[in-house]
Amino acid sequence: MLELGKGFCLEARQKRMIIDDEYYYADLVFYNRILHCNVIVELKDDEFKHSDLSQLNAYVSYFRENEMRDGDNPPVGIGKKMVDYALAGLDNKLFVSSYMLSLPDEKVLEEFIIKEIEG
Repeated sequence: MLELGKGFCLEARQKRMIIDDEYYYADLVFYNRILHCNVIVELKDDEFKHSDLSQLNAYVSYFRENEMRDGDNPPVGIGKKMVDYALAGLDNKLFVSSYMLSLPDEKVLEEFIIKEIEG
């Protein structure tokens, strides 16, 4: 937990959410006091798939709608690994494989993705 950096407070492990009368569970939920936002972490024991990204996006959307309080920034989702972010058309702040204390600009993200794809 110390490797996450400063300001992280563990809120829940296997945080239960009810979406469309079904139970879903976020693996780890933190609140970052510096960023003023929830950080949802999904742990996977195999390769990160597009469906995992959709799941993480749903959790981030749930937190935005149901858990954010006045003064909070939008929640952030962190997944395991996937070279291509596959975020076309999504406006959520989802990070796959790594996290940052602030979002880099679009050009830096584009360069990173190209570098990862080219190997």
